[in-house]
Amino acid sequence: MRFEIAWIVAVLSAPFRVASFVTPVTRRATLKTTKTTSALYETASSTVSLETLSANLEKTWSEAQVTKVSKVKVGPTATSRLGLIATSPMNQGEVMLAMPYDDLYVLSPSLARNVVFKEYLPGGYDGWTGDTGLIALLILNEVARADNKGIHLPERKPALQDFMKAWIQALPSPTEMVELHPYLWSEEDQEILQSSSTNKIYRVLDDIDEDSAWLEERVWSKNRNLFPETIQWNNEEISCFSQDGFKWAMALAASRTVFVGGSLRLLPFMDFCNHDDQAEEVTGGTMGTFKTTKGAQVIASQKYQAGEEVHCSYGPKSAADYLLEHGFCPPQVFKTAISELTFELDSEDRFYDDKLDVLEFETYDSAPMDPTQSFDVVSAPGKDGEPDPAMMQFVRLCKLGSTDAFLLESIFRKEVWGFMSLPVSEQNELAVVNTIVDACEKALEDMKECGEGGPEVCTQIRESEVRALTRTMEYLQREKEALDLKEYYQERRLKDLGLDSEWSPEDDGLGDDLSFGQTRLPGGADYDW
Repeated sequence: MRFEIAWIVAVLSAPFRVASFVTPVTRRATLKTTKTTSALYETASSTVSLETLSANLEKTWSEAQVTKVSKVKVGPTATSRLGLIATSPMNQGEVMLAMPYDDLYVLSPSLARNVVFKEYLPGGYDGWTGDTGLIALLILNEVARADNKGIHLPERKPALQDFMKAWIQALPSPTEMVELHPYLWSEEDQEILQSSSTNKIYRVLDDIDEDSAWLEERVWSKNRNLFPETIQWNNEEISCFSQDGFKWAMALAASRTVFVGGSLRLLPFMDFCNHDDQAEEVTGGTMGTFKTTKGAQVIASQKYQAGEEVHCSYGPKSAADYLLEHGFCPPQVFKTAISELTFELDSEDRFYDDKLDVLEFETYDSAPMDPTQSFDVVSAPGKDGEPDPAMMQFVRLCKLGSTDAFLLESIFRKEVWGFMSLPVSEQNELAVVNTIVDACEKALEDMKECGEGGPEVCTQIRESEVRALTRTMEYLQREKEALDLKEYYQERRLKDLGLDSEWSPEDDGLGDDLSFGQTRLPGGADYDW
């Protein structure tokens, strides 16, 4: 009994967050900056040169044997700090790099929960920063282990630990990341970015601050031998288990992780692969002599010669997502304008409990929806402003009421979510259109208040999102004018029952010799009750 009570207290004291239904996919950043390449090298050479860092990594990597297939090495590049360089000619479709999912060196949320921090985090811990935050904790622990501190788990052979130390030392320092990632930008530049996008950086920063404050109070401050506040790293003192250190680790984790094999993972060595729009994404696969080992692989999207930098793609996503996750926006991303709108089930709605029940149990198998959902609005060729059907479906449920509320009765509980995929009633559809238009107008008003100056990429994102929001509003205004032409639930239901046409005596298929009362005339029955 005492154990059960202690477990409940530990769980309740942990920071919990209900996961969003849509799981974002993150990728490693090509850490580009507005500085020139020479200036970037000067930043790195103030501690240890990139050539030295990459040489140490190559030496320890070859001794640790952490890859199944490797035709690349880590080295300085002309534009992106460090990257993967081909060591031999490769053809299109060839596997350039393959690494197994080995918990001895691959960082994952399960490794953090079940091994490294098992004795220090309460069971069921789920911080506001989610899986990315757990990987950030593992990064900080590897930083501490490189200075002979931290939690010495998982246990590794000396060659493998030397590789992990060389990998950690090759990562961008906190000083470099100030220029390379918006999490560490100045407050003035973050303010500009906050007003330039509906994908708010302050939401992420608030999550980071809340988790770091909780960890500082409940974990880090309890044992500074295991969780040092600062450590020596590449001949300089940097923050480790602290608010600043956690923010730096979050920037690294957000920019270097890949969702593969059903989990978010950070694969040391592979994480140095930089982005190219035409390249292939990192994929899961099998490897080894008998193809029985599961792992991640990078496949060549073109021919490469020895000495050329090889690339992978970080996947399709909006400009704001690229910037917030990877610290840069590839030019290709602005060809499609994307903005984000967030809607929430009104807790004051008289049908709130019924709607919440639908979201939790009757939407998608094993994937209950959160009452707050975010959706993309897009302006692109072939889809210029047309709203996401999933957004329309969710907002229809949010606005369901009045004479349409009968659909929330228990008899329809298994079907109501499917009903929301199509217009319910003219009244409901009008409320949906007005709600989305209002959200677009509010987002546009917020962007008008954006201050001048700031990074150029913020201006590009703002202009792109204004286009997406404007096109969506224009599309919905056209929809609003044609609401009376749509087919709604009642018409569809009558059609399904075959009752959508006017009645006539001929429809019964009865002869003219039948007497009165034998046809289906209204009131024509002569029953003796």
